[in-house]
Amino acid sequence: MDFESTAHLAPAPSYALESSEGESDYEDEQSTSRVTASQRRRSPNPDATVTFTGASERLEKGGRVVFLVGEAGERMAQGVQVDNSPSGETSPSVSVLVVGQQAGLIQPSADSTTSLVFLSTALPLAALYPLAVRVLELLQPATVTVIASYHLPSYIPPAPVTSPIPPILYLAPPAPPPAIEKLAKAGAIQPFTPPNLLHGLAAALISVSSISAVSESTLLLLVPTTTTPPPLNGPFPPTSPISTSGGASMYDAGGPTGLGDPGALFRELAGGGATRRHPGVRAPTGTAPLQTIKDALEWTWWDPVANAGSGKGFEWLERQRKERRRSEMSSMFM
Repeated sequence: MDFESTAHLAPAPSYALESSEGESDYEDEQSTSRVTASQRRRSPNPDATVTFTGASERLEKGGRVVFLVGEAGERMAQGVQVDNSPSGETSPSVSVLVVGQQAGLIQPSADSTTSLVFLSTALPLAALYPLAVRVLELLQPATVTVIASYHLPSYIPPAPVTSPIPPILYLAPPAPPPAIEKLAKAGAIQPFTPPNLLHGLAAALISVSSISAVSESTLLLLVPTTTTPPPLNGPFPPTSPISTSGGASMYDAGGPTGLGDPGALFRELAGGGATRRHPGVRAPTGTAPLQTIKDALEWTWWDPVANAGSGKGFEWLERQRKERRRSEMSSMFM
């Protein structure tokens, strides 16, 4: 039988029928999505609210300010002693709140020469710029130093690295202070170079400070770390990066860049203790890089030996993490 001659007499299958109604529904959906997108563009989300609690009027303005940010800030804070008056009264401290949640602490150094700002990086991207603007407006610093960290395994150096210790990187104005030029010539610090990108809270702080009419000098110091950074916009882990280990393996050679000891690399840079080394890795000689920077920049507020483990600048953050871990643990049994 010839099926082709009678094929046109059979009813058309449902999937072959054209539906003008379906097309109009599609067009309606498209037009609705365009309207929704245009409305979103016209009505951007408001900036995150940044407020301060504490004796902000007692903070010194127009002086030196050091921002201790993220993992590098938490490690540096362990060697920081904050100001205490002779009468035993605690120095003025100001809590920095982002949408009602504490995100930082401002406190003078022990000799009252520097305002120290301890900042968490566990913040949404939309809060970074408002936070940087509000803190700098409050302090109006003449000189700004931002200490943060960079992920060593993903950093692309401009030339092969021959030093046994990874470099501390910096960003400074085209005409940096003499102390910075001296440190760079001595090899204590190296410039942060492309194609590497800088993002996050540290980038917001130096960007706002660089265009400020008040700040005379802005310096960014990036301390190397092997800890994997969290996503830029979260979720953020409820544990401290200075106590989290990546876990050693049979392929881990140890040393300052090993995964078994998360604090080994920072101790090499700060000169705060010996590190277990692989037999084939030679120990560095000379003064530790952070000690050299401390002397050149007159960091009287930081002493990792005298103040080892006594720094309490990030106690508030650890309390938040502990409360979050408790909350997550209890939710598992509900």
